[in-house]
Amino acid sequence: MLDSVLVANEVLEEYKRKRKSCVFFKVDYEKAYDSISCEFICYMLERLGFCDLWIRWIKCCLEAASVFVLVNGSPTREFTPRKGLCQGDPLAPFMFLIVAEGLAGVSRMGEEKKLIDSLEV
Repeated sequence: MLDSVLVANEVLEEYKRKRKSCVFFKVDYEKAYDSISCEFICYMLERLGFCDLWIRWIKCCLEAASVFVLVNGSPTREFTPRKGLCQGDPLAPFMFLIVAEGLAGVSRMGEEKKLIDSLEV
């Protein structure tokens, strides 16, 4: 994590040195887990070339989950989460990589269409 801050700082300094304008955006990955839908994960799995069987397995794992909350040590009734992925889910680290690839793909597409620039040092 610290490396990314250092790299961002170096890139910003390079843009300042060249007197070029730039835009930085920070993604709050902690919050991202709460807003990833099962449909998007399945879409990304398909785009990345996963077979239908794997996609169905992942979808089943994400949609079949039910959880309960401990309140003062006593469990509440089970309920089904509305979003497809939650922090702490054993699949979360793997699904996170797939979702991050979606963000990288959007960035690449923006660069190809000349909507955004990459830094040339």
